[in-house]
Amino acid sequence: MNNIGASEILVVAAAVMSYANLHLAIVTLALGVLGAVVRYSIAHNEKQEKAKEIEGVAENFTNLLSGLTSGIGPKDKSNLH
Repeated sequence: MNNIGASEILVVAAAVMSYANLHLAIVTLALGVLGAVVRYSIAHNEKQEKAKEIEGVAENFTNLLSGLTSGIGPKDKSNLH
């Protein structure tokens, strides 16, 4: 109930106006649906960007740890002069 926006109001207005003016109701319904699709796509895009950012940070952290642990490992002493 806390996510009522202009799109929802336009859809309800289209339902109410469908008895009086069908053309205006169709336009209002189309605008309401278009607004809802745009809002959903923006929210979905933000979630994907956040997930990519978290994935990139995790990959960088993994690379950092693997770089540190590769320097700690046993060294090959058969190459000494």
